[in-house]
Amino acid sequence: MKKFIFSVAAFTLLILSSCTKEELVSENKDEMLKQDSFIEVTSASTDAILAEILKMNASYPATKAIWGEKYLTGTVTITIRDSSGVRIFLVDFGAAGNTGPDGKLRKGQLAAYIVNNGKTGSEQKVKYIDFVEDGYLFNGWVGRTITRDIDANTQQAVITEDFKVTIPDGTKFTKRVSSLNRLIKGGVATTKDDDTIETYGTTTITNEKNESRTRTVEAATPLIFKVSASEIVKGIAKTTFADGKTMTIDYGDGTVDNTATVSDGTKTKTITLKKTT
Repeated sequence: MKKFIFSVAAFTLLILSSCTKEELVSENKDEMLKQDSFIEVTSASTDAILAEILKMNASYPATKAIWGEKYLTGTVTITIRDSSGVRIFLVDFGAAGNTGPDGKLRKGQLAAYIVNNGKTGSEQKVKYIDFVEDGYLFNGWVGRTITRDIDANTQQAVITEDFKVTIPDGTKFTKRVSSLNRLIKGGVATTKDDDTIETYGTTTITNEKNESRTRTVEAATPLIFKVSASEIVKGIAKTTFADGKTMTIDYGDGTVDNTATVSDGTKTKTITLKKTT
């Protein structure tokens, strides 16, 4: 009788432990999706920063009067020089940091190397130099081939990324390698409210344990980053984790609400994308 009672108790404990472990794994994956979303936002906002830099490039020599549309404000300093046909911009947000109109604190530097191919194209490289956005530390490179449509006020970008992101706790990091396509839409020139950046392509994220996950966004459902809100407001991404399981994240219908819907094919729930103060 004692053996039977012990067996039942052990079996119950095993079930409870298993459930707890599954719930923990699920929570960890939710956190991974949130981190991926944050990094995607920084990637897109870097393109928006470059869009401001390109306006400076077109207006060279630059003056502070043309700064400040969205990101290059406050204590940000910009150094511009030419070297062998390459225009180099060093954007320094300072060691103490600069809080932009979007409410995000940025520190460190971005270096942009731009070679213009006439009026409608350019080759660009961007280097993250101890660049920090809201506590996430970025180091590495982004390559961009740009084709502009001046009449439509858009830029088509073919992008490759290879950079490392250290999570705010300082003990965890991910390395992101991407092959992306982006459509940067300027909208009506008199307002920034309709500016968007659409992204699709494939990204591989590898964590400090050398575990990789793949994030895929199809051209039919691109991620839409709304510049004025500094948020992804629409689109679907599918993530395949190291254990072979997949989850999708749906960013909604274009409404700025700081949420997304996550599904593993069986369960669906709503998550908050970023902390609010």
